[in-house]
Amino acid sequence: MSGIAGSVEQMTQAHLRNVQQLAVFYTGDNNIYAINIAKIKAFIITEEITISNTPTDTPIVEGIATIRGEPITLINLDRWLGNEPLPIEDYKLIIFCEFNHKQVGFLVKDMLDIVEKTTDELKNSEEQNSKITYTTYVKVNDKDELCTVFNAEQLLVDIGWTDSGTDDLHKYVTAPINNSKIILAAEDSAVAREILISFFKKAGANYEVYPNGTQLLDRLATINPQSVGLVITDIEMPETDGYQVAQAIKDSSMLSHIPVVINSSMTTAAVRHKMEDIGVDDFIGKTDIASLYNTVVRHIGLA
Repeated sequence: MSGIAGSVEQMTQAHLRNVQQLAVFYTGDNNIYAINIAKIKAFIITEEITISNTPTDTPIVEGIATIRGEPITLINLDRWLGNEPLPIEDYKLIIFCEFNHKQVGFLVKDMLDIVEKTTDELKNSEEQNSKITYTTYVKVNDKDELCTVFNAEQLLVDIGWTDSGTDDLHKYVTAPINNSKIILAAEDSAVAREILISFFKKAGANYEVYPNGTQLLDRLATINPQSVGLVITDIEMPETDGYQVAQAIKDSSMLSHIPVVINSSMTTAAVRHKMEDIGVDDFIGKTDIASLYNTVVRHIGLA
């Protein structure tokens, strides 16, 4: 366990390739779940820290732990998934993550493996269950077992860390964009997609939103590139992810003039390094309406 108990920033180079590297673990009912390792700051052995049972508004929050000198909210994934929670001492590991510059720890029963998956190997399942982003298969004792990548965006909504952004729309969208240039966006999360659409409508933007990067690139192949003012893309998406979208645009002599903005809850250093390597023009945290508005205005103006 000591080999994975520190920072994962130096542990993987998957962010330099077009694959997603998943940390695969067991939940309390021995089902297999996973999270993109680009969201992870460290693996923490539970018995090595003290957990304070702080009163909260939701049973999903197990308490607070001090990790790397900071108080971190601990989430019990079993409770969120609707499973019977284990005694706290039966959770061997805390997966310490960062989303939209907020830090959180997930209690998990045990670590299973770290695997690499291409986007083609991840099947989008959000329409069937909002708590699931993808399903895929991993090898366990030489057998293919179903693995579920849980929907962190939905979890953040459920614990009240992310809302619809309605108040922020009125607060930060101070003037209409009214630019004839088209903004193309790719976002596979229904929660985040609705926030994007609400923002574009409120801002009076000329926009098109697609559920994955493949459809966005297909649209770029049919449209006049000079009519596109900006591309906004999530990172984690099926078929074609945000890195591949950005790389395809920056590698094309016909498209490279188009600014590309990554819109993601993944805010670790590894993600930022990958974006710098590709030449992404900007980064905004998902559901950050103030940054979204300012970034769009900076790249295409108000008229």
